[in-house]
Amino acid sequence: MVEVQNERRRLEALGPAERIVEALIRHTDHMVHNRPGLVRRDPGALAGIAWTPVTHRQEGEQKVVYGLVKQGKKSSRVRLGVLDEDGKVRNGGAELGRYQEPGLVAEVVAWLYGQVAEVYKLDNEFVARWASWAFVQEHRDLKVILAAFMLVQARCGEPVSEGGEVLFFDEDYRDIGEAMCLLRRKDGKDLNPKLLLRVGEVLRLPEVAAINRSLGFGRSARQAPMGRWSKSVTRWLRHREQNPKMLDGLVKAGFRRTVMRLAQAVGYKPDSPRFFDILRWRQKQSEDGRRAIAIGREVRAAESWEGLSERQICERIVAERPGFKRIVGLLPAEVGLTRAVMAAAIEAGSVSDADLVIMTPTLEDLGLLDVEAIGQRWMAATERAENQRAANIAGRVRRLEVAERLQDAADKAVKKAVAEVVRGMRVYVFVDKSGSMSGAIEQAKDCLKRFLQGFPLERTHVAVFNTAGREVRIPHASAAGVEHAFKGHSAGGGTDYGAGVRALKQYKPAADEDVLFLFVGDQQAGVFTQAVQTSGLNPVAFGMLHVEAPGCADHGRCVELTATEMKLPCFRIDASTFDDPYAVTRTLRNLVASTPVKASVSNRVTLVETILKTDLLHKPVWAA
Repeated sequence: MVEVQNERRRLEALGPAERIVEALIRHTDHMVHNRPGLVRRDPGALAGIAWTPVTHRQEGEQKVVYGLVKQGKKSSRVRLGVLDEDGKVRNGGAELGRYQEPGLVAEVVAWLYGQVAEVYKLDNEFVARWASWAFVQEHRDLKVILAAFMLVQARCGEPVSEGGEVLFFDEDYRDIGEAMCLLRRKDGKDLNPKLLLRVGEVLRLPEVAAINRSLGFGRSARQAPMGRWSKSVTRWLRHREQNPKMLDGLVKAGFRRTVMRLAQAVGYKPDSPRFFDILRWRQKQSEDGRRAIAIGREVRAAESWEGLSERQICERIVAERPGFKRIVGLLPAEVGLTRAVMAAAIEAGSVSDADLVIMTPTLEDLGLLDVEAIGQRWMAATERAENQRAANIAGRVRRLEVAERLQDAADKAVKKAVAEVVRGMRVYVFVDKSGSMSGAIEQAKDCLKRFLQGFPLERTHVAVFNTAGREVRIPHASAAGVEHAFKGHSAGGGTDYGAGVRALKQYKPAADEDVLFLFVGDQQAGVFTQAVQTSGLNPVAFGMLHVEAPGCADHGRCVELTATEMKLPCFRIDASTFDDPYAVTRTLRNLVASTPVKASVSNRVTLVETILKTDLLHKPVWAA
């Protein structure tokens, strides 16, 4: 409990820039899960909870909940308890947690939203630029939270008067929230209909509504403050109704029901029946008789490929180029996803690069990787991989050369992610191999394989330590090279973080280089301030990848305390980050970009400076 209180006090002492770093780097929980889960209290987690996947089965009069435990490539079911009517899962008299239906996890949403609120209290404009910067990033959860916040925050262009005369108008930061909802991007980083709907779901959460009321964003004690969300959605729908090809494209992309839910959420009234025709949305008169468009009108039947042969389906795919999700939805069960259908989908451009990588095992099973054109397309997709999903998929393929190609794609994704931000930086990595790391040293090695190859070897220095430090040389910038370098290292001995620093003190940085120290361990040791100061390496920040032996309750803090003594920022990275292939590259990029820059270093810009220099978003011309 003392640890949690210390952590909260530390967070409260942070300024707006540091809070952003915390939200970007430390947050690893997804705020949305599309499958059921068990939510239990976890005081050590930032959001205060932990989510694990579960399923349930009706057994007699009871709903029995089973945990899904991954063992190799498969998941096995483990009986946890019984789901009661109050939504709690209990085993005998013990309460295990709350059964979470697919969708938003309220505790995670509230934590993220609360972080934004705290920054807003300190610096309104900073949040506006943060949202503008985040819009073009990959972190969807953060974009949704920031869009929701900007739509309801209090700076909305109100006139400022004196003596009855309007002197000027306040900044309208709600415009930025509208812009995030309305702008389109060809790279797919805009808010699609599902994310636009999610913004409204976030604002309706009681926990978020309470935060907004506490900030004075809404007066009603009954209704959640929604700001300009309804107005933005109405504009979004009107624009697509006025451009039928856009609306038809959403239907073909599989967003038909989502668009319908958006229209229902804001009470959208279309200009003509064509809106309902495109959505195949049959209208019935309401009880109060207020509806006036397309009542009782028949709508066209949904497109179907039932009765078509495999050849006819392939011809349709090549001619119409539908998205792959739509192809799967239209495929008749008697045909299924055959080799010919899959080949036609790839030829038509219906399969994205990311999907090609994800579907590698399917392509292998169908023998399509041996087809020259498809093999080349797959190779090109792996070259453009932006996350480490490929490394996870490598364990599900049979051929060694395919697995190696996927791992190579994951290695390159890490390198691309940090290539720009490590310019002008030298990185020192210190790995604890003391006895307190028993049971966790393998986890530490696994984490290192996910990111260490991303840093330039000529400017990356690695050491392992217990009571003595020893340099470790990485022979090759790849996961295989990292694994080879740590081969034979096991936990044992005492702990002296200073020994690790002393093992690398001979590698002095150039005058135009910043120094980042990355520590991997459990922090169960004394402070080592003197070792850092006498090394002459002069780090500008610490990064702490915290790993612990299973069941260990002794949480050390020596790295964080040393950073405090030296007045350096210390960015803590949760080991669970490396379970999420999408989070690894983002976390590394933001960690390095967030470190301070010395005056002598001219080719680096911090994340905070980048955000401050970001131009505020503007609504599209048609919505201005």
